[in-house]
Amino acid sequence: MKILTDKFKRKTVTAGLLSIVAAIAVFAVACGGTETVIQTVVVKEQVPGETVIQTVVVEKEVQVAGETVVQTVVVEKEVQVAGETVIQTVVVEREVEVAGETVVQTVVVEKEVPVEVVVVEEVEKEVEVVVTATPEAMMEEKLDLIDLPQSKSQPGHVIFADVGSALGAITGNGGSLPDAPLGGARNWGAGESLFTPGDADWDIPMLAESWDLADDLSSVTITIRQGVQFHNDWGELKAEDIAWVMNRTNPAINAESIAASAANLTALFGDVPVEAIDDYTISAQFNNFDVRWASNFLNQEASGGLTTIATSKRAFDENGRDWLKDNFVGTGPFAVTDFKSGTSATMTKVGYDHWRKNPSIESLRVLAVPEEFTRVALLQNGESDVSFIDPKDLARMKQSGFLEVGAGAGIQEGVMFPGNLWETTNAITGEAIDFPSHGVFVREIPWVGNPHNPEDADNPSGIDDMEQARLVRQALARSVDREAIVEHVLGGVGQPVHVTYFSTFNPNWESQFEYPYDPDEAGRMLDQAGYPADDNGTRFQIPLFVGPELGGGEGPAGEIGDAIAGFWEDVGIRVEVLKYAYGVFRPGLVSRSTVVPMLTSCDDGKESYPFDWPKGLVQTTLTRGGFSCGFESPDILAWYEAAASEPDRSERIRINKEYLAYMHNWALFPGYVTVPQAYYANPNYIAEWPMHVGNSYNSPENIVLR
Repeated sequence: MKILTDKFKRKTVTAGLLSIVAAIAVFAVACGGTETVIQTVVVKEQVPGETVIQTVVVEKEVQVAGETVVQTVVVEKEVQVAGETVIQTVVVEREVEVAGETVVQTVVVEKEVPVEVVVVEEVEKEVEVVVTATPEAMMEEKLDLIDLPQSKSQPGHVIFADVGSALGAITGNGGSLPDAPLGGARNWGAGESLFTPGDADWDIPMLAESWDLADDLSSVTITIRQGVQFHNDWGELKAEDIAWVMNRTNPAINAESIAASAANLTALFGDVPVEAIDDYTISAQFNNFDVRWASNFLNQEASGGLTTIATSKRAFDENGRDWLKDNFVGTGPFAVTDFKSGTSATMTKVGYDHWRKNPSIESLRVLAVPEEFTRVALLQNGESDVSFIDPKDLARMKQSGFLEVGAGAGIQEGVMFPGNLWETTNAITGEAIDFPSHGVFVREIPWVGNPHNPEDADNPSGIDDMEQARLVRQALARSVDREAIVEHVLGGVGQPVHVTYFSTFNPNWESQFEYPYDPDEAGRMLDQAGYPADDNGTRFQIPLFVGPELGGGEGPAGEIGDAIAGFWEDVGIRVEVLKYAYGVFRPGLVSRSTVVPMLTSCDDGKESYPFDWPKGLVQTTLTRGGFSCGFESPDILAWYEAAASEPDRSERIRINKEYLAYMHNWALFPGYVTVPQAYYANPNYIAEWPMHVGNSYNSPENIVLR
């Protein structure tokens, strides 16, 4: 059980002030063991008028298999300072009979309480915990099955409690662009794209009706469907609207674009605008042809949520940017009728026959609920009909009888190492890159290799700067026990990943590309790289930023980041886990100026993506001006361009295996675990929710109620 305490209790940096954060780490031993543990309580000052989450610890005795167990329950509640009245979640214990045994059961009750004050104090104390149950009995009790509730929703209306950052697109700016549509609308049935995934294929026509691809792969002409209506009487969708959205999203044309992965459109089309050649036809010239142009770039489930969702150019022209920041105009079977920045969104069934499908529900309301405890409680008491569930609670929800729904996707969590900028020529412009003046190479950074000046005074004898940094990254890849993270952080669900972008369950995967857990070998590599441990056991310091996937620092990703950091510290590396807003971190990726490693899937780290899809676009200069994984390689560029233009699937697989071997050797983006995106619904209210394959939940128009 050492892993529960040593690896996963990390120092973190977060944005904002928490009122009270209480954390307890418990060493548990089987059958009558007694251990002393360290309990840390951190109390920080709260800014008046802000709502925070307060965590308290409650202990209770329960009877399991005739033995007494001291059980610790963590309860979270929202509090408000300055005398405001808030809803507080408290714990009530009661005795119930289970199979002839008396058990103390915890239930959740909500009540209104006035809250005042906060002090600043840090307390560390020792507490003694006695555990007398068997490990098997402890596991059985930990599941704490939930009774299926009756929904409190109005008939025909569905409430969805999602992890907080899932509503990150609702930032008051109408989406990822200042004047283009809301990215999250594709998940909510409000936005539509030219193409969408089907049950198996990724390039099923949606708003596109037909297309003509040039024989030399230089261009494509797309005919869009006629008669598709915009919400709120904004008229019929025309080719002009589609072309406008694509051009506004492309940062090579619109320098203001910061859309997620919008630089992919720069790579695909360059700085040549997409043209509307008549009311229902667009023409696009390829800058770098990619076989995924329909299955990914112009798709409903586009990599990273590309903002290529149809919206009304006329609405923008008549009302301006500020209006579009707060009003989404789409074409889906639901219309966004209300959203509050970072808090909630309400989608209502359109009042006419939709061209594609008429929903059977009246509305979908999505709530941003960062706390796992609260999401489970909302589902448990019928206040929500669907909730995002952290991996650690999946077994409990499934055994309790809740309905699992999802798009069959798993998110790969790897650590990319920005700053390794190895290309010397901009692949878009052909211009030389001025690396001597680039900030990432100003000083020696252990995980960044400098091919432009490989011989420096910091290198040990016999190796250059590139090999020195490679050894460091290899050590960081081999010092983490992936199986332990799956077991203890993810609750036994998910699976290890070794090279991000590649599933270990794919038939094309080969075990030679795994990183075995070997802290001794990792230590040897760090010694060879010239980073021996000092008298305190420290080799060097490294930051680790937790990316936005899976709830970011608030969700499972934050716990995974803490676990990885714990293993790195075991080999003598001091780690500071950074959990502030992704919007603060992202500009450094766009400008290629950051050297901070990032826990992320970096667009294409999805289990559902085919093995043969071209890999590494956002690891090249082709996306300069937009997002990237923070590193660039001429070798990756060559493999990407070869696979992107190769029509034969078997040849693309061969090319990608070369890329895989390269990525495993240089360890620029080692993977650690795949986390299922799991949603559970109340089966007393929702009969089914079929979705197409994708990166997240989708197609609420398919929800069928009891």
